[in-house]
Amino acid sequence: MSGPAYTPGWSPQVSAFMERRTAQSHAAEMLALLEPGQHLLDLGCGPGSITVGLARAVAPGRVAAIDREPSQIRLLEARAAREGLANIDARAGDAMALDLGDDTVDAAWAHALLEHLPDPAGALREMARVVRPGGPVVVVSPDWGGFILAPPVPEADAAIDRYQAIQRGNGGDVRAGRALGVHMAAAGLHDITVSARYEVYDDRAAIAEYLAATIERSPGPDDARLARALRAWSALPGGMFAQAWIPAVGRVAPR
Repeated sequence: MSGPAYTPGWSPQVSAFMERRTAQSHAAEMLALLEPGQHLLDLGCGPGSITVGLARAVAPGRVAAIDREPSQIRLLEARAAREGLANIDARAGDAMALDLGDDTVDAAWAHALLEHLPDPAGALREMARVVRPGGPVVVVSPDWGGFILAPPVPEADAAIDRYQAIQRGNGGDVRAGRALGVHMAAAGLHDITVSARYEVYDDRAAIAEYLAATIERSPGPDDARLARALRAWSALPGGMFAQAWIPAVGRVAPR
């Protein structure tokens, strides 16, 4: 399925990194709004480690889990089968043209998706279209303007700058988080609230490898050196890798 470039890609290593995320650790804003029996859209579901927690929260309701990459759908289906969850309808699809009718779900959720899309407001309009009036649309994106890397190492800082340049080159927005409320307003949502929180990675080697592997796949002449520098930085004692995440919640207006 074609679409804008997804900077991290879908390698087994990337999927394993994404699977560290759960509904409890990364979807508190959505969990707080869910009730048993609801029908939820999880857009950009990835390998499903967050999805399964959301599915438990709405059971016996259902989750429509959509991702553009078929390999991610297969990972989610396998996870749901292992965990005995039968209320997830997983399929490949396009965030800009959802195969759901108007007003067919009670709520919509997207995590770490809008920062990769060239038209975030358009994706939010599509999410709002399928949510019943009054229902919530909840999205969470990082904002690299609040990024903290310690201790400061010039080459590691350059590696982070290089990753951001790659994502921008792919049509993404590394400061998407701060724009979520504006995108929601442009999409016609109302009662918008925006907040912020930090994720401090307890395994710096894992996040460094995730970013370094992406840098290595790009064609820049210094990319291999920068990737090595980032990996070396992750082994320094007493360091910190902290990323700002911006949750935004909006409501669908009456039709």
